[in-house]
Amino acid sequence: MNKEGKIFEFEIKVKLREGILDPQGTATYKVLKRLNYPVEDVRFNKSIKLLIKENNSQEAKKVAEEIAYKVLSNPVLEDFEVREITNGYMECEIGE
Repeated sequence: MNKEGKIFEFEIKVKLREGILDPQGTATYKVLKRLNYPVEDVRFNKSIKLLIKENNSQEAKKVAEEIAYKVLSNPVLEDFEVREITNGYMECEIGE
């Protein structure tokens, strides 16, 4: 059975915790310094966008946070933040 809903868009940023080595960032930093760019530090982060169908923004954000914690990040090594980009920009039918 379908039910009414909206699509909410979220951006999830995942980054290594402070003190965790970032080999990709270190290698990139060395290359940039070798090329004489005035760079002081490089840290690589991930940015993931999700479209989530839910009844309201709060339920959609809970789903996004759960996905970020359980699937998209390693809670031992990484922190994440979830930001809602839109507020239910599209009406849709949820499930079947």
